[in-house]
Amino acid sequence: MWCMIASLQPLVDGLAGAFTRPSLATACQFLLGWVMCLGKHTLGRVAHSAQPQVPPGHARRHGLDGYYNFFERSAWTASGLAYQVAVLVLSRLCFFGRLTLLVDDTLAHKRGKSVWGLGWWRDAVASTKKRVATASGHNWVVLAVAYCLPFGKQPILALPLLARLHLPGQGQPSCPVLAKQMRAEVLGWFPRQRVTLVADGAYACKELLRGLDERVVFVGRMRGDACVYDPRPPKAKKGRRGPKAKKGPKLPKPKEAAAKADRKRTRVGEWLWRTVEVVLYGESRSLSVVSYQAVWPRVLALRPLQIVVVRDPEGRMRDCYLFTTDLKATAPWVLTQFAWRWAIEVLFRASKQVLDLEAPHHWSQGSVEKVAPWVWSMQSVIMVWYVTVGHTTPEAVELRASMGAWDSEWSLRHMLMVLRRAVLNATINPNSADQAELTEMVQTLKNWANLAA
Repeated sequence: MWCMIASLQPLVDGLAGAFTRPSLATACQFLLGWVMCLGKHTLGRVAHSAQPQVPPGHARRHGLDGYYNFFERSAWTASGLAYQVAVLVLSRLCFFGRLTLLVDDTLAHKRGKSVWGLGWWRDAVASTKKRVATASGHNWVVLAVAYCLPFGKQPILALPLLARLHLPGQGQPSCPVLAKQMRAEVLGWFPRQRVTLVADGAYACKELLRGLDERVVFVGRMRGDACVYDPRPPKAKKGRRGPKAKKGPKLPKPKEAAAKADRKRTRVGEWLWRTVEVVLYGESRSLSVVSYQAVWPRVLALRPLQIVVVRDPEGRMRDCYLFTTDLKATAPWVLTQFAWRWAIEVLFRASKQVLDLEAPHHWSQGSVEKVAPWVWSMQSVIMVWYVTVGHTTPEAVELRASMGAWDSEWSLRHMLMVLRRAVLNATINPNSADQAELTEMVQTLKNWANLAA
């Protein structure tokens, strides 16, 4: 019943390659139902929200089998949909040069004896420095593309592209292995594209970084006690038997490099703190850095890397140890790229709190493998719509005037409010309907309000 607005229709049509014609129609209705659902986003409530002209009731069997089968039995795949979303994101947002990809994992809380793929995982939100909390749910590894808004000092947006489920038990692929598979899939989609992959310390491991493609530059966090060596091997003496040395002497560990720079009393030579000016998380900061080149055999074998030790002179943050495989990269660039990683944390929070990712109740393998990736794909579609067209609509101008000091125009909650209001205005228009149709629309709104109760 809800009207697909004209500015959103071309974006949804761009996903047609992932669906059959009946599935595409169901996907459009499901998207509108998800946007217009005001209560808990169970599959039943979303399906009822997609057809608010029919009041929900239990007097007869529901006619929602098509919505349930859309995830459990339809022929479309999450990977095929992700490819269409990736093409849509890169073409509509006009990316130039190197892409910045963000990877991380998140826990979607689920419970039930028969839910496929369920496990007990570390709950990062509930855990503290002294206590590790675990919870039941699905552990998803997500690969997203970072987008820098061209409207001045605005936050970095993370648009999800791919999601893979980390299954419990021995013999199952780990999170870094799943991240490596998704990275290879994106590189296969765009063979000429060069990317920067940004991840936290959990992904700075050999499972992800060994055999890194020449098109990929990695930026991440490393351990403070990592054993690193000089990449320049010493010259072998003439006549000496045995294999030649492949690496130089041991270098100070990142934590030791910071201590060595603290003991330095002169301003010349190596192991010196340098001051750099960077913009992190929307704020200009002056930080001290020590950078040097090394090899990390345990992770990257003998591939040289650049280590950047970061210290905040104001003491607001602890020392941070970063590294990159780009030997020509500057310290400010490494800091900026790693700070972009926070956008994927914002993505996870928005998908759970705004799109209600954890609400759908599903147990079969087909549904589990499709529901969460579909929600993240639609999140990317909504964000692309708002960045390209939505922020100029009358509904966005109207809501922008009522924003408070702590509101953000580029939050997913605000984007969803603008889209919901635009759909309502397109569906209920007093100039395009007679009295009978307006009466029917009023009844539809009553049904919709009852669904939200």
